[in-house]
Amino acid sequence: VQLVGLDEESSEFICRNTFDHPYPTTKLMWIPDTKGVYPDLLATSGDYLRVWRVGETETRLECLLNNNKNSDFCAPLTSFDWNEVDPYLLGTSSIDTTC
Repeated sequence: VQLVGLDEESSEFICRNTFDHPYPTTKLMWIPDTKGVYPDLLATSGDYLRVWRVGETETRLECLLNNNKNSDFCAPLTSFDWNEVDPYLLGTSSIDTTC
């Protein structure tokens, strides 16, 4: 995954940060933070829901959320959304039709 930003002097996009994602992502979304009180968190969906902490020099996995405790098989997540009222809540949808 590459995180890009606009270089305002050159008016071009440049790569700000990269990190490896172990499964193709189906969605990426920044934490909704209109007041700027939360750290820079980025959530990704794919095989699991992952939350990443993005820093100036590195991006590290904050947590991996897996609700399937009974099997090695997981149904890939097709999408998710961050709750704007309570950013501690995320809702996911899966290819197996569960939410």
